[in-house]
Amino acid sequence: MVKIILTQNVENLGSLGDTIEVKPGYGRNYLIPKGFALLATGKTSKESRHRLQHLKKLREGEIEIAQEQAEKLKTFKLEVIRKAGPGGRLFGSVTNRDLSLLLKENKFELNRRAIQLNSPIRDAGTHEFSVRIHSEVTVSMQVQVKPEIEKIPAEKKLESPETEQKELEKLNENIQLDENNAEKETENLQTEQNNVEKDLGQDETVTSQKDIEG
Repeated sequence: MVKIILTQNVENLGSLGDTIEVKPGYGRNYLIPKGFALLATGKTSKESRHRLQHLKKLREGEIEIAQEQAEKLKTFKLEVIRKAGPGGRLFGSVTNRDLSLLLKENKFELNRRAIQLNSPIRDAGTHEFSVRIHSEVTVSMQVQVKPEIEKIPAEKKLESPETEQKELEKLNENIQLDENNAEKETENLQTEQNNVEKDLGQDETVTSQKDIEG
């Protein structure tokens, strides 16, 4: 095992400034090169402690700035309009990317990965989400999703009984016309079939006559 000093909070390991022991490969090949830790042995340990104090001051400054940003975010009233059905169900959804763009419109640029949304928003209404500005600073926010209801064409006005009767008669005429056309079609097919059979019969007669003459 090797002793290291964490230079930032690392999930499942510890917090900034903690001295812990990890496997040599994990410490030397990952945590230290990635800037998550410093070696804590002998002379190196003293140098690491000095550097750690400097990092702590920088980190405190970062946290202070993040807290100021969090207070600013709390004042935001976010609204987004999306097309929706009569029941408020959205045609599509609102994602963390949409929220990131919405914050950008409010002069607050933030990586969409910093926005924590349980699942895409698919209904109109007020929805909560959180923004992780810093590893130690997270702020809860709300967004109001307003529906843009699509207009449904007005239903046809009720027609008078006389008009309905005329439409019914016209419909019956069309049905009768279709039936007549179907009958004609059948007759034509039958005629064609008879002609084909007749032609075949004539061919057979001619062939038989040739056989006799031969």
